[in-house]
Amino acid sequence: MTPVVPELKLFTNHDADRTIIQIESLTLIYRGNYYHFPGGAGDTIHVFTQSIAIYVLTINKGYGRMALNAYMVQQPDALNGIYLHSPQEIVDHLGAEWEQLPAIDITMKLIDYLI
Repeated sequence: MTPVVPELKLFTNHDADRTIIQIESLTLIYRGNYYHFPGGAGDTIHVFTQSIAIYVLTINKGYGRMALNAYMVQQPDALNGIYLHSPQEIVDHLGAEWEQLPAIDITMKLIDYLI
């Protein structure tokens, strides 16, 4: 498992009178390929590759949410993912001391729930 630092793009859309901006998608660009993934304000994003897979881990401690999405090279949409909706779900999956775990360890533990 190798950590990578890809380019990220936020795509927005303006309404007809240009007073409202809507977020259309968050896109990760890696080796010329585009991957769509969920993310928002306050998220910390970690990206790892292993063989032909790309894993995107997003952690939002403020909202107590976490997600891991798995992609195959050249496939723009996630093939699988797990979304933990609350601090209790995070503790249930990773243990009470999860905040001391490195992101790569969190990713490896959550991969077990993808299979």
